[in-house]
This record gives sequence, structure tokens and C-alpha cells, in this order.
Amino acid sequence: MKCSWSIAFFFTTLVAISSSQVGQEKCQAVPKGHLEIFGSHADATETIDEMFTVPQPQEFFDKFVKPNKPVLLRGAARPSRAYSLWTPEFLIREYGNLTVRLEARHEANHKIPAGETGLGRDTVAHFMRNFDTMDAYAISQIPRPMEKDVAVPPCLRCGSIAQGIQETHLFLTAAGGKTMVHRDPYSTFHCLFNGTKDWILVDPSQSDLLYFAEDSRYEWGGYSEINVDSVDLLQFPKIRDVRFARITMDKGDCIFVPGGYPHQVRVNGYLNTAVSIWISRLKEFDNAGCDQEFDFTPMDQVDVLWRYSGHGDLPQGHMDIHILRRLLLLLADSEGKISVQHFLDNFIKGRHEMGDEFEEDHRMSQEEIKTMDKLYSNMKIEFAKKVDPEGRGYITTDEVKALTREEMKDIMLIIDPTDVSDTSSFEYSHIQVEAIRTLLQNLMSKNGGQLSSDVFVQEYVERLGGTAQVAEEIVAKLVPNKDATLTAAMVQENMAAALQPFDSARAHDPTLERLMYKHLEMHDEL
Repeated sequence: MKCSWSIAFFFTTLVAISSSQVGQEKCQAVPKGHLEIFGSHADATETIDEMFTVPQPQEFFDKFVKPNKPVLLRGAARPSRAYSLWTPEFLIREYGNLTVRLEARHEANHKIPAGETGLGRDTVAHFMRNFDTMDAYAISQIPRPMEKDVAVPPCLRCGSIAQGIQETHLFLTAAGGKTMVHRDPYSTFHCLFNGTKDWILVDPSQSDLLYFAEDSRYEWGGYSEINVDSVDLLQFPKIRDVRFARITMDKGDCIFVPGGYPHQVRVNGYLNTAVSIWISRLKEFDNAGCDQEFDFTPMDQVDVLWRYSGHGDLPQGHMDIHILRRLLLLLADSEGKISVQHFLDNFIKGRHEMGDEFEEDHRMSQEEIKTMDKLYSNMKIEFAKKVDPEGRGYITTDEVKALTREEMKDIMLIIDPTDVSDTSSFEYSHIQVEAIRTLLQNLMSKNGGQLSSDVFVQEYVERLGGTAQVAEEIVAKLVPNKDATLTAAMVQENMAAALQPFDSARAHDPTLERLMYKHLEMHDEL
């Protein structure tokens, strides 16, 4: 018995030791930072420059813009009035009636928040009274009345850099906001007036390690598919090799990040306010007007290409007019002529015409295809009339070079209309018409062929993420004589008219940008 016990003890111990070794091997197989926040896989080994004075434009271009290097400028936001004035009370009192654009506080959350003025839109007053409880933050073109509170730094005040200021974005949020790993289409000069921000920056040479989404392949901006709060290093193993810089911006700091430079940001502080000045990606610097020393200048006294009044549609996010000019010049023949028809045939195309070129799902309803065909047909006609009013069939390189910024803007608005998400009618594009039809059919079936208007409004808001105002518009077209009850017969008879604004709504289409990007990349002109 004693011998049997000894043998049993030996095998029990052996099994325990073996199990322990297997457990250790499993632990060792899980890479550092697995299912933790982005940046936990390694220590920060890269650095970015810090400066405590703002350079003049030529030095700024030579040291940072041309070599594509970020720089942290400590204290560069302090000359702005916003640094000392932007409290919730001040913003409500001075700018409360202005409208700003909203997104979910976490970029990976694709549900669009609704504010006082509609889906993805709110007044400054309503947002500032509720910002700490809403799953939303204001990311919007800055309304013009607020521009006087933002000081444009000396490094952006002359030459090609000043000519390349595209637009300025306003950021208002509470703690806990975060971005995905992404790259911006423009270079950005980001200044912080309240709170702090933690940045992780990754050199663009490592972009192939970051798992950028396929639909970002031919776009100047783009985002990574990883979850920044829980990075799955078994699904995305190349992240383990990413080297990065980590910095914290304090209130009063600014940072320059070149266009296309991957980064990820986390927001801290009860109230976090900031602006980003978007600038063209510059390959060369024309120093015209740079023969003097510049100081900080209020933004309302500086030339900005795209500005927002604070009401109506936001003219933000357009492609760079300077890149469009570069593309047109690249298309010239040996005689300096650019064929208008060649441009129309090769670049003015919608996604419904592209097949699988950009590896997307192109299934569209006949109504959507009809809408797109009409849009692009009109676009071609208007573009040709604008650039070739005499009908010669071409435009010369000298004529393209002579186009003013305003003329280039007019051309851009024809071929790159304002994004639907920046319009007051965004909800009609965002909510899928088939989803509304299905909701109505299911509710009718569930309720025996009759449905209270109030129930439909509630379900539309809760299930589809729309607003009560638009749901009530649908009901008003479905129900004659303002009857409170919907019947199956009413829905069948009136559904087409009720959903017509959704059926005919314009969708965001990045095809032109991707075709331009692909062509410029092929000629090493990005």
C-alpha cells in the first residue's frame, strides 16, 4: 500500500508540474499588451521635438514641414483669447445660438448623437449644458464669430503655408474622449485651451504595421481597424513591432502633425477645448511676403479658405484645391493642353460605375443608381462649363496656374460637393430607407395591422437612431387628416411619398478622391 501510494503521489506531482509548465507556456505565449490599450505593447522609444518659442515660417517649413516631422510647441496656445476665456458659461453666453457638428465621444462608436438642432448637430448652448452627460463631442468647423478667440501662430503667417490654410476645426468634449489610430488628410496645427491630451505618434514608415482599413487605401486620411481600448495582438500581431512616441499636451500647448502621420489621442479634463488648423501638404515653400517678423494674429484677420458662418451647412472636409491644381497640370500633353473630356472620363465617376476597383460592396437600389447617374451627369456638365466656357475641349497649363483660389474653390464645389454629414438633411442619407420599411412592416404585423403614431416615433428613434422630428415628418405623410393611428392600408398607399426624401438622398461618395490619389501616387506626386 505504501508503495502504491508513493507511485500515485509521483504521478500526481508529475501531472501538477506538467500542468504548471503548460500554464506558464500559455502565459508566455500571450504577448505583452494583448487586450490592453494601444501603446501597452512596448515602451515609447521614439521622440518628437519640443520648442518653447514659435519659429518663423521659413524655419518652420525647413525643420518640420519639409522633413515631415511633428513638433510640440509648449505655450503656443496661450496668446489666444480662448486660453483664458473659454469656460462653459462664457461659451453659452457669447456663442450659445451657434450650431456645431456632433460625433460620438468615442470614434469607434458609429451611432450619431442627436442634439437640439437635429442628427449630428447641436447649438453651443445646449451642448455646453449637457456635454458631461452626452455620449457626444463637438467636432466642427469653427463658427466665424468664435474665430477672434483663436490666435494663428507666426509660423503660419506667410508664403505657401499661409496660402495653404484650408479650414479650422473646433473640439469641445468632456474627459474620456478618444480617437482611433488614424491619419489626417491635411497637416494640422492643434492647440489646446482646456484639459490635457495624451498622444501616441507613429512614423508613417510604419503604416503597414497599423492595419489601416482597406477603404483607406486610396485616401489621404484613414483609420486603423484595431480597437484602441483592447488591442488583439493575436489578430493584429504586427502591432507588437510598432515603435512610437508618447507625449502629453497641457493646457496652452500646440502640436504640429504632418498630414498622413498616424496618431491616436485620449482626452482628459472635465472640459477639453481645442482647435485644429488644417494646412495643405506642402512639397515646396514659396516665401512671398515673408520678409518680416510675424506675431500671433486673431484668426478672423487671417485668410482661411473654407469658413463656416455658424448656421446651415458646413463647408468642411473638401479635397485640397492645390492638389486638384497639381493633378490638372500633371494631365497636360506636350503642348500644355489638358483635355476636358479625358478628365471627365477618368475622374468624374461615382462608386456605382467602379465595379470592384476599390473592393467595396457596390450593391445599390435602382433609385440610388438613378440619383447617382443624375448627380454625376450634372457634375460633368457644370465642370466643363466652368473650366472651358468657350467649348474648346481643353484648358491650358497657363490657365490652370492663373486660376485664383476662389475660382479653384468654385471648381472644387462642383466635383466635390459638401459631404452629406455636414448638411442639415444628413438624417435622410444616414437612415437606410429599407430599415424604415422593415420597421413599419414589423410594427404593423406585431400590432394587428394598426399602429399608434407615438409608437412608431419612439421605435424610429430608439431602433434606427433617428430624431423624433423626422419620424413625425414620416407620420404626417403616412396618415391623412392627422389621425393618430396608422393602418396597413395607409402605409401601403403612402409609404413611397413618405420615404421619398430618404430614397432620393445623396450618399457620401469618395470615388473622385480615390481616383485622384491613385493617379498621383502612380506618378509619385503625393
